[in-house]
Amino acid sequence: MITSMDAAATTRNFAIDHLRAAMICVVMFGHALLPYVTVPRRFKDPATHAGFDIVALFLYTFAMPLFFVTAGYAVAALFARRGVRGVFRNRLTTIFYPLLIAYFLLTPLTRASYQFAAAVSTSGSLQMGMEVLLAGDWIRWSKAYHLWFLVSLLLYTAMAIGLRYAATGVAAGLSQRISNCSRALFQPVAGPILLILVASATLIPAYSLYDGDATTLPMQLHLFSFFIVGWFLHTHRDRLDNMASRPAIYILVALISLPVAAWSMRLRWFEPDQADWFIGTIAGISSAGVVVGMSFGLLGYFHRRFSEQPSPIGQYLSEASYWIFLIHLPLLIFVGGALSATALPAIVKYLLTVAIVVPAVMATYHFLVRSSVLGRLLKGRPKEARS
Repeated sequence: MITSMDAAATTRNFAIDHLRAAMICVVMFGHALLPYVTVPRRFKDPATHAGFDIVALFLYTFAMPLFFVTAGYAVAALFARRGVRGVFRNRLTTIFYPLLIAYFLLTPLTRASYQFAAAVSTSGSLQMGMEVLLAGDWIRWSKAYHLWFLVSLLLYTAMAIGLRYAATGVAAGLSQRISNCSRALFQPVAGPILLILVASATLIPAYSLYDGDATTLPMQLHLFSFFIVGWFLHTHRDRLDNMASRPAIYILVALISLPVAAWSMRLRWFEPDQADWFIGTIAGISSAGVVVGMSFGLLGYFHRRFSEQPSPIGQYLSEASYWIFLIHLPLLIFVGGALSATALPAIVKYLLTVAIVVPAVMATYHFLVRSSVLGRLLKGRPKEARS
């Protein structure tokens, strides 16, 4: 999933590994922004600014779908090498077991961080936050918080393999014909247009009926469709060379779409009575432009930069990214909550949060996790780590 254990050393695409790690880092930096957005949240700092809304909206519009593209690519590579049994063993050791452990350990800690942060931000007192922690109401298990990510990965993997076998069972050669047709998704011009239409089909109801939350059915279908795109990309990985020839053009499409996406999505959040299907359609299409443009652009850029010569830092972050994903949220919320008691400007609080949490996360990985039993579990079985 997030580790670099999903592909053999001789065939592994280092660019995909690096991009997957980069998207996890983007999610971490995006989570650090959330206390300062003007959008209603579980915990908000007294200092907010609409500029944080736009940055957070931009990052989250493309980061999660693009991560699922890289995850779908990795699962397809694993399936091609080891079949369904190999995928099952890998998902069991690298996702299911860590998910169980993380749920029991991190869910109450994340709840504690949110309760602490909310108490401090509303009272302006660190003492009030500590009293909430000592009360112990946070010691319970229900909401999975950011761990929904792992649940979705397990579900998407099962669905993708099920669809592949279903296509094979319906008619001989059907799965191959579907794979051949999917090549159109990665044509230089027609591909992005087709993907924008596909993404709009799920994003329009996501913003017409809901507020774009990732756990709603339309958004889950949206993310699953990008997981399938990643699977097809592995089949047509030769098309990455075409993406690498024009990444700036694709990113420009995303940036042009961003202002309309920001306007329509914020209207959906703040004035839901005015957010009808017309506004939802605008939000869906413009958001699709952002996600497809950034996906093609970053896939192309990372392929051009890292496919033949991986970066040592990128490899290290690829190994650390699973731990980064698991542990970053409760730390970010706790530190952000503590800083909410100060009168510092929002941008200063954000930078301080990042400056405190990022080194802490990396230090815990390097000194406590990397060579531990937990580190080996996050990387999968030793045999897979060497393959």
